[in-house]
Amino acid sequence: MIISHKYRYVFIELPQTASSAIARELKENYDGHEILFKHALYSTDFLKQATPEEKQYTRVSGLRNPLDICVSNYFKFKTDHENRYSNPRLMKHGFLRKYIMRWWNVRQYKSIVEKGEGFENFFMRAYTLPYASWSIIEHKRMDYIIRFENLQEDFSHALQMIGVDKVRDIPVANKTAEKSKTFWEYYESDKAKRRAKFIFGPYLKRWGYSFPASWDHISVPWYSYVLYHTTNVARIIFWKFLR
Repeated sequence: MIISHKYRYVFIELPQTASSAIARELKENYDGHEILFKHALYSTDFLKQATPEEKQYTRVSGLRNPLDICVSNYFKFKTDHENRYSNPRLMKHGFLRKYIMRWWNVRQYKSIVEKGEGFENFFMRAYTLPYASWSIIEHKRMDYIIRFENLQEDFSHALQMIGVDKVRDIPVANKTAEKSKTFWEYYESDKAKRRAKFIFGPYLKRWGYSFPASWDHISVPWYSYVLYHTTNVARIIFWKFLR
């Protein structure tokens, strides 16, 4: 998490939304300073220790289409991004999350690298419940959301809201290797597209994303929304109290 007392803002780092690049830019050029830990929650971690004045700071975070996140995850496993999967290590924070994520990451890495698993097989095996991130509890509190798909323009708007002049565009950081086409093109078969509609449909609708028009012959099943809201109850408890 990044804070600036000079410009009175807090940046909440949602994973896989260019948060590392944004945080680096805020620290280098906009009086940003690290507090708590990288993916700390605003609603629990920050508010527990914030002063009354800090609670009034402008709140900014990021968001990204999960169809793209899924593809990016696959290629990070495939290329052993930053050697984090061949040499797995525990996250620094989170009571259960650090153990669950290490187990999950190692399992995906072995399936993709050792068994030569392609993207669609990875997706069909690893994604079985409607998707959500902790944006469902954090982002309703945000004053502005920077969308990964519109990174530079949204970053400019965020700076305008904060009241500072933009120094430069955000340099690319932590980029995923090997992706060679638009992310939705990796969902090639109708079977994968149907699964994607089930997995991502409710979350995309929640945040105003849409599927490609070429997928319109497939509908998001009604039970996807039921499962989405049901599983989110458990997710919220996990993110707030057990992570």
